[in-house]
Amino acid sequence: MTTDAVLERPLLSRTLVLAAVALGLVAAVLFADARAQCILANPSFEVSGSGGQVFGGWEQFGSVGSTSFSSHGSVAARVTGPDQGGWDVSGVWQWHDASPGEQFEVTGHVAHSSSDPLTGGCRAIVNIEWWDASGMISYESHEVAFPSTQTDLYQPFSFVSGNAPSGTESIHALFAVLQSPDDSPPDVYYDQVTVLSESYPTIYDMQWNDFPGGRQISFSERDWRVKGPGYYGPGPNSFSNSESCVWVDDDDRLHMTVTNVGGTWYSTEVALVETLGYGDYIFTTVGRLDMLDPAVILGMFIWQYGPCYDDSYLWWNPYNEFDIEFGYWGNPSSDIGQFVAQPWDWYGNLESFDATFSEGEITSHAFRWLPDRVECRSWRGGPIDEAPENMIFTWTYTGPHIPRPEIPRVHINLWRCCDTPSSNQEVVIDAFSFFPAGQTGVDEDTDQDLAVAPGARLLAARPNPFNPVTTIGYSLRDGAATKIAVYNTAGRRVRTLVNGYVQAGDHEVTWDGRDESGAPVASGVYFYSLRAGDARETRRMVLVK
Repeated sequence: MTTDAVLERPLLSRTLVLAAVALGLVAAVLFADARAQCILANPSFEVSGSGGQVFGGWEQFGSVGSTSFSSHGSVAARVTGPDQGGWDVSGVWQWHDASPGEQFEVTGHVAHSSSDPLTGGCRAIVNIEWWDASGMISYESHEVAFPSTQTDLYQPFSFVSGNAPSGTESIHALFAVLQSPDDSPPDVYYDQVTVLSESYPTIYDMQWNDFPGGRQISFSERDWRVKGPGYYGPGPNSFSNSESCVWVDDDDRLHMTVTNVGGTWYSTEVALVETLGYGDYIFTTVGRLDMLDPAVILGMFIWQYGPCYDDSYLWWNPYNEFDIEFGYWGNPSSDIGQFVAQPWDWYGNLESFDATFSEGEITSHAFRWLPDRVECRSWRGGPIDEAPENMIFTWTYTGPHIPRPEIPRVHINLWRCCDTPSSNQEVVIDAFSFFPAGQTGVDEDTDQDLAVAPGARLLAARPNPFNPVTTIGYSLRDGAATKIAVYNTAGRRVRTLVNGYVQAGDHEVTWDGRDESGAPVASGVYFYSLRAGDARETRRMVLVK
C-alpha cells in the first residue's frame, strides 16, 4: 500500500486535535534525552527502552506497547487508541536532522488487529512535523491503514514528504493511530520503518564512497566492485584495488591479499554490486584458514553504509551487518572462526568455534538470513555438500539485531586488525553462492525431496545425471499459478521452464541444458525449483558432457 498525498481531513476537530498533539510534544522534548540525528534509531523496535520508554531511541505518548506479531525480528510497536472521548492519538516518534527544502522518503510496515480493528473514522497515520529551535513550524499527515485494510497482515507503505519549510532544523517522524470519538480504540502495529533523506547524496549514493577507483571484477557469475585506493575502515587500513592485490584467476577463484608494498601494508575488499535480500549466503574457501597470521582477519559479511557513522548508534545495528570471520584477532590461542551479529559485544551476538583445515581443502561457510533468525553453518566441502557428517559448526541467531532487508550487500575483505603481519597474506575464495529464501543449496540423494511441499510434488529428474536432455515430473493437487525454474550453484536463474497457471494433475517438462538465450550451459550441478501457490520444493540434477 502506498500513499503520497497529504491527508485531507474534512473534520475541523480532527485537524485541531492533530495540531494540538504535535504541539504538545514540545513539553516532552524539553525533558527527553534526545537529539536530532541523521538516521532513525531502532527502526524495527527490537531493542527495549528504559525510563518508561517501551523502545530504545523512541519517544511515545498515549497507549503504546510491544507485540510479538512482527514483520521482522520478534518485536513490533503496538499503538492503541487512547479512548479519551475525542479525536485522540497515540504514537511513537523520533527526532531527525533536516534542512529547509529537504524531502524524506518514509517507508514501513503497518497492520491492525482483527480483535481491535480500525473502524469508522479511525486511521493509522504517519506525521512528518517540521521544527526549528523554538517549536513546530508545520506538519503533514499521511494515512497508511484504514478500516478497509485487511487485518492481521502487515502491509508495506511508502511516501515522499513535501519540502521542509524555511527555518527547518529537524523533523519529528511520528507513527501513530488516530481514534475517532465514536469508535472503539483500535490496535495498530508498526515495524521496519525508515526515514531517508531525498537530498544528494542519498543513502544509495553513499554506498560507493570507499570505492573511488572504479575497478570492477566478475566472480562467481556476479559483478563486484573493488575497494580503494584509499584509507578506510575496518582498521582503518590502506586499501588497494590493484590487480596485483586482488584478482580472479582462470578458474574463477577470487584471491584476496594483505600485502606490504614499499613499506605500506595494503588490505583488500570487494563488494557485490547487487543487493540480494533474505536468503542463504554461502562462501566457499580453499586451504588453511587456520594458518592466517594473527594480525589478519578474513571477513565475509553483509553491510550497508549509512548516511553517517557514529559509534553511539551501534547499539541497534544501524548498518545491517552480519559477519562470518576467520582470524585470531592478535591472539594465536583464540578460536579461528566466528559468526557475529552486530554489535559484537552485545550478549548472545557472537559464537566462536575452532577448526583445523588442510592444504587445498574446500570448505563452505554460510548464513541463511530470514526475517526471524539467521541460521549459521560451516562445513567441509562445497555448497552442495552440506550434510550432518560434514558439519564443522552450526548456530542459529534469534536476538534483537537481525539485519533488516534495506540495502545491505555482500562484502568480502582481508584486512589487518592489529600489529604487523609476519609476511604477506593470501586467501582464496572458490565460490560465492546465493539461494533466495525458500530455496536451498543443501545436497540430497537424487531420490529424496529437499522439502515436502503440501499440495504439490516435484519428482526426480530422469535421467539424472543427464546429457543433453532430462525430464522433470511434477504433480499438483489443485490448479495453481506455477513456476519451475533452473538455477546454478551461485543461485542465478538459468532457465524458466514453466510460468503460468497449471491444472491439477500429473505433468512433465523437459530441460535441454540450455539457458534462456538458447546457449548450452556448462556441465555441473543445477537446482530445479517448483513454486505452485504456497508450495515450494527444490531438487538437484547434474549435467554431464
